[in-house]
Amino acid sequence: MARSGSIWHLKKQAGGYATLTLNVPGQAQNTLGRAVLDQFSAFLDEIEKAPPKALFLRSGKPSGFMAGADIEEISRTDPEDLKSLIDQGHAALNRLEALSCPTVAIIHGTCLGGGLEVALACDHRVADTSASFGFPEIQLGLHPGLGGTFRLPQAIEPSGALQLMLTGRTINARKANEMGLVRDAVPQRHLEAAAHAAAETGKAQKERGFIAGIRRTLEMSGPGRQYIASRARKETAKRFSEAHYPAPYALIDLFEDESEKEKVLAAEARSFVELSQTRTARNLIGLFTRQEALKRQARLSDGHGISHVHVIGAGTMGADIAMWTAMQGFSVTLQDIDTSVIAKAMGRAHEWMDGKHDRSDDIRDPMDRLIPDPKGDGIRSADLIIEAGPEKEEIKQKIYEGLTDRMKPDALLATNTSSIRLETLAEKLPDPACFVGLHFFNPVTKMPLVEIVSGEKTSKKTRERALAFIEAIDKLPLPVKSAPGFLVNRILTPYLLAAITLIDEGYKPEEVDAAAEAFGMQQGPVEVADTVGLDICLEVGRVLSQALEHVPEPPERLIAKTDAGNLGKKTGEGFYTWQDGKPQKDDVDPDAQTLETLQARLLTPLIDEVRRVLDEKIVASHDHLDLGAVFGSGFAPFRGGPCTYSRQQEEVSTEPAPESTENSEA
Repeated sequence: MARSGSIWHLKKQAGGYATLTLNVPGQAQNTLGRAVLDQFSAFLDEIEKAPPKALFLRSGKPSGFMAGADIEEISRTDPEDLKSLIDQGHAALNRLEALSCPTVAIIHGTCLGGGLEVALACDHRVADTSASFGFPEIQLGLHPGLGGTFRLPQAIEPSGALQLMLTGRTINARKANEMGLVRDAVPQRHLEAAAHAAAETGKAQKERGFIAGIRRTLEMSGPGRQYIASRARKETAKRFSEAHYPAPYALIDLFEDESEKEKVLAAEARSFVELSQTRTARNLIGLFTRQEALKRQARLSDGHGISHVHVIGAGTMGADIAMWTAMQGFSVTLQDIDTSVIAKAMGRAHEWMDGKHDRSDDIRDPMDRLIPDPKGDGIRSADLIIEAGPEKEEIKQKIYEGLTDRMKPDALLATNTSSIRLETLAEKLPDPACFVGLHFFNPVTKMPLVEIVSGEKTSKKTRERALAFIEAIDKLPLPVKSAPGFLVNRILTPYLLAAITLIDEGYKPEEVDAAAEAFGMQQGPVEVADTVGLDICLEVGRVLSQALEHVPEPPERLIAKTDAGNLGKKTGEGFYTWQDGKPQKDDVDPDAQTLETLQARLLTPLIDEVRRVLDEKIVASHDHLDLGAVFGSGFAPFRGGPCTYSRQQEEVSTEPAPESTENSEA
């Protein structure tokens, strides 16, 4: 049964069963907002009056069960209405939980945030093997708000539940099954059978083993929760300042303080509303909504028309681009003149892909889609060719000379250059309209941003296809204009060079990094330089200093280290010594004045460059610049990006000072 304009659809089935299906109109993914809750409550009225033998909850969307709460609705809801919305959600899920019939959530695809909270209110959860689960709210400056802080520790090991909420990480169906979050994780064809088998057990949950039961009792006791909370605070403090990111600390407080359901839910609602009003949450939600807008824009084109990608250059960047693209369902051929480099890349790809969930619908193993191709046979059939050769104009142009007669007429040619203008690289190309920059960042598997660089002759169709392709491989596609350093390296390089200059002046690398991290940067600039590679920093610095009068020559310390072969993480020695992939740092404790001085010296050139980039229209908007700075250069996320930060600083500086009341008359 469905109603006019229905969001939920209730269908009675043979044997007394019923299925309630969520399908929010006009959206690719289901999200949880007031309209969804209103109609859900109305259907619960009917189900409570005449309970079926069992109730199945599922999604009508191919994308998954539910992506979570409607974040845009939350961001524009005032505190009083938000509290009312949360209370409504708590009431609805309590009613679902209290139904006299067994309830089973049948889950495929994404099951995140509020969607997972709905599933947790069911007696049983079964999932197909493609499903993914998580509570990403912490990444928005929030924590679960519809009972997740209570129900998740009831469903799985309490300490594991707290970690899942604190990290915001997503787990696959197999891991969810191991943790006890889902009863069964099965191939899609067996999902219905698993759901009916779960329903036949009634409302009873799966029994825990004796040892697991004892451990759970200890962890949920008052002293147990206090111990877990204490450890979690110590670990959280290593990564986040409470002043910058209050949500993890609020979540730990909720876990520690209460164990009674009504008290936990009441405290959860108050805390959620309070966090939603913080600048941190507003800025993080702002970043999220701008990300989603950018992705939607990329999907508005006629599509990318790409199924086969050929990557030239099997070094670190080329190999990682190839394996990431194969993991997303594309056929990829990987070429290099050195077969040993290809072999090494294939080995790394196999090691990285092992055990990871393939996002595609392709039934082949991702390694079957990644094909070593030393002779470049894949060029003729490729829809997209990505050149990831050394950062030298003459080498890249030489590669292009050997391509143009072999490419398909409608194929795109892309370069992964990090700083060279496309106009320079395209000088000898017969058709520069199909040439575009796809600037991935290192490491490809962790950095979400890709700059889509358009040259003067890049066609609109080429740019749109490139944007759609990058969105399809689960990266954030940022359109930028061809210019020295594009966006990210343009604003990042003056910041990194300023950090090295400070070291030349006598500051310790650890002090410089500490100042940046105290401001909220995800990683200190010296560590960033070592990670990227000091040779690359030097090359980009030279390109920018030659192209832009205001950019100084790279510092002597950087030149000396590069000449000595101390290139950072990849050689084990840079400004830091690296062991097991980590920099070895001395303990430092700069005073407040030193931190303030260093922050000013680091941030001033970055903010100045941001203004120049906007004046030169290298990006289309302040929103795009903020996204590029946060997801490409590691700018402090809770500050919303350099444009948002500058605007908020100006607002603070122009606020009138409070009037003194010392001599005022009553």
